[in-house]
Amino acid sequence: MLFVDTSLFGSPNESLLSLLYRYWFWGWLFMDASHRDLFKRAAALQHNIRQRVHLPCYMRRWSVCVVMMLALGFALERDIANPWSIASAYTAAVLSLTVLVVTASGWVLLGTRERQG
Repeated sequence: MLFVDTSLFGSPNESLLSLLYRYWFWGWLFMDASHRDLFKRAAALQHNIRQRVHLPCYMRRWSVCVVMMLALGFALERDIANPWSIASAYTAAVLSLTVLVVTASGWVLLGTRERQG
């Protein structure tokens, strides 16, 4: 797992690797809601529900990635007979689709918690 220095978020000293991480992955937006303390858990859950609004942006990014990888795989299938490059493109598409499904399920589940109150 990539560890980033959260004190540098949004500063000119933030590394490119940290920016790329925050662009593609949303884990830095959310808090751990598995505390034993009821008040900390409730506060973390409320924070996560408020941060839910950012997930559609990440879903769009990963959707574009899925479509591009599928298009690349299809183009390689038609033009190049190298099975490794075709398999790599389709594998990247499946992995991107997995991230997209996890993001969408988190978005839906946090939405149901928001309606419950």
